[in-house]
Amino acid sequence: MNSDELEELKKLKQKIQDAVAHKKLYGVLFADSKEIELFNNCISSIKSNGIGEEESNELITIYKGLNSIFDNISSDWNGNKGSLNAQKIIVHYQNLESILKIVNIIKELKTRLGQAFVIFDFDESGLIQDIESLQKKMKEVLENMQQQEQSAARKKELEEKAKAEFSKYIENGTIDAMSIKRDSNSDLLYTIIKLKEDNKSTDIKVSEFLNSDFCKENNIAGFLLSSGDQKEFISGKIHEGIRYYHIGTTVQYGIKFNWYVDGKECSITLGANSDDSIRIISDRPTDADLEKNKDVKIKVGDAYLSLADAVKTCRQQEDPSSTVKQASANEHCRPLARTA
Repeated sequence: MNSDELEELKKLKQKIQDAVAHKKLYGVLFADSKEIELFNNCISSIKSNGIGEEESNELITIYKGLNSIFDNISSDWNGNKGSLNAQKIIVHYQNLESILKIVNIIKELKTRLGQAFVIFDFDESGLIQDIESLQKKMKEVLENMQQQEQSAARKKELEEKAKAEFSKYIENGTIDAMSIKRDSNSDLLYTIIKLKEDNKSTDIKVSEFLNSDFCKENNIAGFLLSSGDQKEFISGKIHEGIRYYHIGTTVQYGIKFNWYVDGKECSITLGANSDDSIRIISDRPTDADLEKNKDVKIKVGDAYLSLADAVKTCRQQEDPSSTVKQASANEHCRPLARTA
């Protein structure tokens, strides 16, 4: 090895020693790939000309330093991996890759020199195995982070599209916020819609939204709807063509149901009571017409009932000796939701 090559070896050793002394965990150890290339050239010279005591000592110090850097990275990973961001993990991964390259070069040199290099008695194979194992763990975490970032980006894009789509089915109302949540037991998605406070005359065609191509294509099965500072939602979902609605206990809300029987339009508006029961707000189709609506179920108590059966629960709450007292839609509810 000539003097220039030996000087390069010493520079590399000094750089590694500085990194160990200052515990430079999050700086790239070898930003210039030529440094490892120069190290490889030095080793090639040793292979050709043999190794002296000075070169051997330099290599021993380099190896010990690399092993210490690995230990520092490993300790940081084991102690802080839950709080390490992607950039720090990437730096760790890159530094491990550089260490791996140099250790492999040293291992190859030992194999080449054989017994002439017995003084250099380190377990390169064990260190290589440890480095590769840690790199694998880091790669898995980075891939998971990337998937989460991509998922968040897709979710944000879908929320923006859902807001634009939902706006097609709302009249005289302003959307304050829109978000998407995933059902905990399936891959189905639900839109969470918050309207601004001043929406007293808002009509929302929720059935058209649920049946839209947009919802079908994006696996959106339902919605949760609130207004202003209200904490409780009106909710709806679609399953196997049946639309399920929960009016909740918020008395100012109502849903108007529209359907056709032999070409005749039928409608009824239902609202919520504070005890989770429902009431008739306006319109009273015949029992026969109610039975014809097979596309809707209403939550009453703990069960979803057909529209006809849900209306029967309203009648059971009324005084059978009196006529039905219809509530005023303007006084007792906001016609927030309309469904066909």
